[in-house]
Amino acid sequence: MAISEDTNTMRRILILLACILNQTIFGQFGFIEDKDGYVNIRNSASVSKNVIDTLTSGQTIFCFEPEGDWFPVDYDLSRQNKSGYVHKSRIRFIKHFDSFQYSEVTDSSIIFKIDTFTLRITKVAFNPEINNLQYHKAKPSTNVSKYLAKINGKEIWGTDGGIPKKQYGKIILQLGRNEINLPIDNLFEPNLDLTSVYIDGKNNVIYVSALNSDGAGSYAVLWIIENGKFKERITTIPF
Repeated sequence: MAISEDTNTMRRILILLACILNQTIFGQFGFIEDKDGYVNIRNSASVSKNVIDTLTSGQTIFCFEPEGDWFPVDYDLSRQNKSGYVHKSRIRFIKHFDSFQYSEVTDSSIIFKIDTFTLRITKVAFNPEINNLQYHKAKPSTNVSKYLAKINGKEIWGTDGGIPKKQYGKIILQLGRNEINLPIDNLFEPNLDLTSVYIDGKNNVIYVSALNSDGAGSYAVLWIIENGKFKERITTIPF
């Protein structure tokens, strides 16, 4: 029994250290919040620098390590991934909303449950035999080795050119009688311990975020559920 307790204690410590590392080194998701309804995106960390884009309030962004009062951010605009700078006063971070801890976690599943809210996430072994693996050919002239470029015709998240070992099984959100299956295609090497749930009760929005990796292929993913319906999934490289 003592061995089991020591193992569980060590597991909790490692999870805590990983979460601290996640908050201090890696970026975080947020969204634009401005009383004017929009904010200017600049090409450098200064109000005097050129405006390159305008984002409306509510637009989701991914923020990196701040430079003074400015955050370098990634964002999608017209289906294009772009980068710029936003002043910290115009950002609301998702981690500041109410959150709750998981009620059960194993090596292959995690469950968040409170009142009529239940989120079940599973991960399973990746089977290369039933998937279409597309490789980028080696180019000896440029010293580029052969690597896995796509799976089932889609971009790979979670590996750095190798075959994944794990993938999501299912992510099912139960809200009362309403069941929502969150999209998990092309997401690999999930870290269930680094999954968080945040709730914006005022606007009836649920955020599910995760930091996943096989060690080299780190990525952050955010699912947004608004008014009981899946709204969007955002995936980005967190550094």
